[in-house]
Amino acid sequence: MAFADLSLAPRRVSLFARLARLLDTPFDRRHRRLSARVAELRALSDRQLAEIGLTRDTILLHVFRGH
Repeated sequence: MAFADLSLAPRRVSLFARLARLLDTPFDRRHRRLSARVAELRALSDRQLAEIGLTRDTILLHVFRGH
C-alpha cells in the first residue's frame, strides 16, 4: 500500500478565496492567527502543556492575553 504526502503539493486557490483575501481586515488576520495558535496548543499533550506552564483550561486565556 502506498501513501502520498500532499502537504507540500501546490494548492489551487479559488477565485473566491483570492477575493476574500483582498478584502481581509486586520481583525480577520488576527482571528486566523489566534485560531491557529489555539489549535496548535490544543494539539499538544497534557505533559507538553505542563512543560510550558499551561493546562487545557488556560489555553484560551494564554492566547487571548497575548502571551
